[in-house]
Amino acid sequence: MQNDQVNSLRIRDIVKAFDIASGLSEPLAESYMQWYAGLVQHLATWSRTCATPPIIGISGCQGSGKSTLATLMTQTMCQVNGVSAVALSLDDFYLTKDARRQLGVDIHPLLTTRGVPGTHDVPLLLKTIEQLRAGSEGVPLPVFDKASDDRAAIQHWRTNDVGAELIFLEGWCVGLSPQPTARLQPPVNDLEREQDADLAWRQSINAQLSGPYATLFSELDALLFLQAPHFEAVLEWRWEQEQQLSARYQLAHPAERDPTMSRDEIVNFISHYQRLTEHALATLPHQADYVWTLAEDRSVSRLRIQQGGARNKRVQVDSDSSREQT
Repeated sequence: MQNDQVNSLRIRDIVKAFDIASGLSEPLAESYMQWYAGLVQHLATWSRTCATPPIIGISGCQGSGKSTLATLMTQTMCQVNGVSAVALSLDDFYLTKDARRQLGVDIHPLLTTRGVPGTHDVPLLLKTIEQLRAGSEGVPLPVFDKASDDRAAIQHWRTNDVGAELIFLEGWCVGLSPQPTARLQPPVNDLEREQDADLAWRQSINAQLSGPYATLFSELDALLFLQAPHFEAVLEWRWEQEQQLSARYQLAHPAERDPTMSRDEIVNFISHYQRLTEHALATLPHQADYVWTLAEDRSVSRLRIQQGGARNKRVQVDSDSSREQT
């Protein structure tokens, strides 16, 4: 009991320090303790029984808090539970700007915009995971600079020098399956209607989900999903992110022009994500192992724990194989 109390205090200290360092407007400590800390303890115990470091996917739409959750889970896993964990972000494995420009020439102009499947360096990500699982020393971890919309120079990459007993992989489309071909036909917004009339962009994305991304997501040992209330919430959440990015950039580069996006640009930007975000909201709640239902203010209203998930079965979990916490 005393150890539990000490660990609880240590976790709260970690979360509060993260709050301060990140400049977040909403205190996280109580929410993290209520909804997430117990899972970290469970994952830590489970990881010690695994022959190779397990990979835990964290999926959620833009602005849902998945990057924050991955960071806090990694920190508490290491500092409280004594398990060496590393967090990888799908965003850090975007192709370079030049590579995406070439995709725009070779396949479709919309692929110059980062985000959708096909704009990530999946082979690099798989190689990184392989090195981490093998216990290699000095594994380089790419960094993507969203302000410049390009991969950071290698001297700015992170390095993992302590090994990994557990790997978190977070990203907006982590764990997502391809759509049925018939679902590709109706456009979901003006961007698809006006700029992808021949479906070439949509078909390319779906082929990526069926191929390289399916290979990547098959490596997941468990999937966690932050379920947004609806796609409309993404705009406000993503706009908050961009404002925070802008503030950090202006602080670091006061004499330079701010390259971050305006609100109108954000509206256009998230149009690229709408189809698959809505697809994720419709399918991942039935496929993930842990599903947190979020309100519009990102507070958690419910946690559903599905025994084993249904990522391989692709069926809806019934009440006999799931538990809910409210």
